[in-house]
This record gives sequence, C-alpha cells and structure tokens, in this order.
Amino acid sequence: MDALMFFNHNLSRSDISVRYVFQKMFSPLGALVAVECLSRFDHIPVSPEELFRYANADLRESIFMEQLALIEKHKAWFIKNNVSATINVDDHILSVLLRPEVKAKVKALGCVHFEITENSNELLNNSLAAWCDSHSTPLWLDDFGAGYAGINAIRGYHFDYVKIDRNFFWHLMQKESGRPLMDALVTFLSRNQHNVIIEGVESEAHKKWLQGMEWFAIQGHYWKEVSIEQLVKEEITVYGQRRDYGLKKRKKCRKTPASKPTFTRKKSVIH
Repeated sequence: MDALMFFNHNLSRSDISVRYVFQKMFSPLGALVAVECLSRFDHIPVSPEELFRYANADLRESIFMEQLALIEKHKAWFIKNNVSATINVDDHILSVLLRPEVKAKVKALGCVHFEITENSNELLNNSLAAWCDSHSTPLWLDDFGAGYAGINAIRGYHFDYVKIDRNFFWHLMQKESGRPLMDALVTFLSRNQHNVIIEGVESEAHKKWLQGMEWFAIQGHYWKEVSIEQLVKEEITVYGQRRDYGLKKRKKCRKTPASKPTFTRKKSVIH
C-alpha cells in the first residue's frame, strides 16, 4: 500500500483511525512554552506527511477541526500555564481559517498558532497576503532549511516564529564547520525578530551542540510525545519551581521591516 491509495480511493474520516499527540517545546531555561499537535495513524503503513500530501480536502479539514476542538476543550489548561499549541496547516486549511466562524473560534482560544512549511511555495507566494494584517492569527514558518526557499521564505513576510528543520540541523552537525554556520543562522534570525525553534533534538549530544546559541526553544523526540490527557495532568515546573511565562508576545504577521534593531546576545543554557 502506498500514499496514492488515499488519493485514488478518496477516503473519508470514518475510514481511518487517528490519535493526536503533543510534542513539547522547551526554552533555554527548561520551561515548557509550546506544544505541537500531531496526528498518528497506527494502522496505516504510510507516514502522516504522505497521508496529508495525498488526502482529499474534506479529510484534511476534518482532522484539523478535531485538533482545534481538542485544544478548545482544554483551553483553560493552556491559558493557565501560558502554553501555546500549534497545528500544521496547508493552503486549504488556511482558507478554512478565514471563515468567520472559525476565525472567531481561534480568536476566542487565544492560545493556538499555525505552522506552514517553506516547501509550500504556492502558500508562501499567494495565500499569506490575506493573513498579514493586524487582525490575523500569527503564523509560524516550519521546516526552515528543508527546501529551496531558504531566506526567500522570510523576505516578503515576517514570521514571529521560525522552526529550523530537523534534517537540516542533523546535516550541519555532521559538518566540520556546521556549528558556526548554525550559530550564524540562528543569530541572524533572532536579531531580525524571529523566535527560533530548533526541531530534531533527540539526545544530550544534540542539546550540548546547541548550547550558547540564541534560540527561543528546542523540540524533538528527546522528550516523549504525550496525549492531551497526559499533558494536562502535568504540573508545569522549571527545576522544581512553577514558571509564569510562556511565548513572547510579538506583533502578528507583518511586512519585513526595513531597519534592523540591535539586540543584546543571550546565551542559551541547556540542562
């Protein structure tokens, strides 16, 4: 069985079993600042990425609305702990988010953000225009470094949060001059007002390699994925103390500013 089956057979939501997990993002001080809601298809022999690539719009929309409802159900926990949730979106889901009733739901939630990939050239070139105003929901740029867009992905529009692709991170780790290059990239993004999140952290070696860089958070399988039930039972602490901060509040998606502000460099401390 391959992913094209989902396109050829036009599967509906009732044809598949889905469970939702949350992957955590931690600040340099060890604070949980956000979680990414991901879909898992235990009885389907294709990756979630392949399924979503070929699934019809109705199926993708049904799954998205379930993810949104799950976060809405536990809104109190997210607000209380100042933790944001992110959901991956494509061109079709962006159009769904522009529906008045969905837009109102997202605004009322106040804790959900949406990730788009730099590989989505059509999305980057066409769909973002409707989102870059003072009333739009913040969008995050996902998988930076995975495709060919690179810096072009952030030239026309400013994303407050940029996630560096895990394979790009791993590739640089194998290069002799990879660490200075990663440090320079993270510094460039950070000092141009992008909060940098590095994906693919799976070991102590990964964490150590990233020490001293200006990233906002790290994410990966070093930390176990959890269900929403497991997540909301957790006491949010940093080294035994409750923490009272989460995502930085930034302006929403906007045109890239002409001037570049100067920032004081902060060293990351990973434990």
